[in-house]
Amino acid sequence: MTGLTTIPHLGAARLPLAIDLTGTRSGGDAREGRRVRVISPCFNGAKDVQILLNDLATLDLGRLSDGTPEISLSVLVVDNASTIPISQTVRVPEGLDVTFLRLKANTGGSGGYNAGMAHSLREGRDTGRMPEFLWLLDSDARPADDLTLLGLVRAMDANPAFTLMGSSIANPETGVVFEIGGTLDSFVGQFHPRWGEENPPPKRTVEVTYAAACSCLVRAETVAQVGLFPDVFLNGDDVEWSVTLAKQCKGKVGATCDSVVRHPQYKFGQTLPRYFIARNGFGPIDALKMGPRVRFFRALREVPRALAQVMIGRPDLAECHIRGLEDAAARRFWGAGAKDSFKIDKFVTFTSLAGALERHIRKGARPEVWMHGRIRLTEQNAREIEGQLESLGLDVPPVPRGPYILERERFMTGVWAGFFRFLRGPKHEVAVIPVRGRPNAWARGRVQVEVTPDGYVIREFRRWPILKGLVNCGLRGIRAATIIGLRRTGRTLRDRLPDAATYAYDVESETRVRSAHVAG
Repeated sequence: MTGLTTIPHLGAARLPLAIDLTGTRSGGDAREGRRVRVISPCFNGAKDVQILLNDLATLDLGRLSDGTPEISLSVLVVDNASTIPISQTVRVPEGLDVTFLRLKANTGGSGGYNAGMAHSLREGRDTGRMPEFLWLLDSDARPADDLTLLGLVRAMDANPAFTLMGSSIANPETGVVFEIGGTLDSFVGQFHPRWGEENPPPKRTVEVTYAAACSCLVRAETVAQVGLFPDVFLNGDDVEWSVTLAKQCKGKVGATCDSVVRHPQYKFGQTLPRYFIARNGFGPIDALKMGPRVRFFRALREVPRALAQVMIGRPDLAECHIRGLEDAAARRFWGAGAKDSFKIDKFVTFTSLAGALERHIRKGARPEVWMHGRIRLTEQNAREIEGQLESLGLDVPPVPRGPYILERERFMTGVWAGFFRFLRGPKHEVAVIPVRGRPNAWARGRVQVEVTPDGYVIREFRRWPILKGLVNCGLRGIRAATIIGLRRTGRTLRDRLPDAATYAYDVESETRVRSAHVAG
C-alpha cells in the first residue's frame, strides 16, 4: 500500500511537545489503517452538515492488502451554539463515526476549529488513538469526488516537507477551480488565490503561502507543537496559521490538484464579515514580518471600500470597514470584537419588492429601470424581480440569468464617471445594482434596488448625507491606517496561536454516533 513512510522530523526549531503523540501511526492494529479526524465547525447549518456527512460516508478510503480501509476516518462536528442542537436534527449515515461537540457560545470559525483540534488531540492522548492527520473542512464544503481525501493524504506522503496541504477549490455552480492555494501580496499585504484554472500551477502539487481552511490536511503533531488558529472569530485566521506553521516547523504549505472541493467563491452581499476582514488582515503581515509600509497600505485599502459603500447609501456597511481598522489600531484583535454593536440592514426576499418600492417612487417619474450589467440571478428570482417591478408599471429590461459574476474591474475603473453622476444627479428614477459598490454603480438611480442573488435593500440617492459620510469615513480611516502603519501590533507567537494542550473551550454536550459497521 502507499504512504507508509514515517512522519518527517521537523528540524531543530521544533517546539517541545505539549501533547504526547505516541500512537500517531496505527501500528498496534494492522486492520485499522491510518487515522484521519475531520473537524467541521457549524452555526445553524444543520442542512449543510447533513449533506457533508452523506458525502463523507461515500469517500474512497483506499484498501489494505487484507481488504480493510487504508484510512480510518472519524468526524467531529463542532456545534457553535446553534439555536437547535445539530445532533438532534441530522442523521448519521451508516458506516460513519461522528461526534457532535456542542459549545456553550458561538466562537466563530476560528474558535470552532480550535475547540475541535484541541479536543481531538486531547482525546487521542487520553485513548492512545492519536490521529495522524486533522482534516479541517467547512460544513458548506463539498468533496468534488470520492478521492478528495485520498488526494490530500497521498500528496502529503509524496511531499514529506509539507506540513499542511490544501485542496483545490471549485465554484459549486460552475465547477471552475478558482483557488489552488493562496499568496500574500508583498506590496499591499492583501491575500488572494495563487493558482486556478485560468492560471494553472506548474505541477500537480505546489508550494503556496497559505491553504484555505475550507479544506486542508495538517499533521496532528504540527498542531500540537506550534498551536491553534489565532482566535480572531472570522477571516484571515487560516492565512496567519498557515504562515506560522511553516515558519516554526521549517516546513512548507502546499496545495494539490489531486483533491478538489466545491465551496462558495464569494459570500454574496457580505455584511458583518467586512469588520473582520478589516480588523484581521494584519495577522499574516505580522507573521511574515512585512513591516510598517505594508501594514499602512493594507489598512489604506479598506478606506475606499468603506467610501464605496457610502456612495451607494450603505453607511452601515462602511462602518464595518472603518470600525475594523479602528479596533486594529487600538490592538483589539481577539474574539468577536464589536460584532454585536453593529446595526446592519438585512437583505429581504424579492417577493416583497413591489410593496416596498412603491413608497419610494415619485408619481409621473420616467418608468425606465436601469439594470446593471453584472447582475445574475437564478431563473426563479429573475422572474420574481421582473414581475414585481412590472406590477408597478415600470419598464424593466430582462434580468440576466446565471451564476453570480464577481466583478473583474479594478476598483478605480469608472470612478470619475461615477463622481460626475454623483454631482449631476441620477438620470433614472429606479436602478437595480449589485451591492459591491463599484463606481460603475454609483448614482445610477434616484431609488436604488441593491441586490444579492437572494434578496435586496432599497436606498434613495441623498447627496448631502453621502458627502457627510464620505468626509467622516475618510478622516477616520486615514487616521487608523496611519496608526497601524507606525505602530507594531506587539503580538508574540503565543499571543497569536493558542496552545492546544491548554486551550479552554466551554462544552455544553458531547454526543457520539458510531455505526456498528465502522471499520476499526
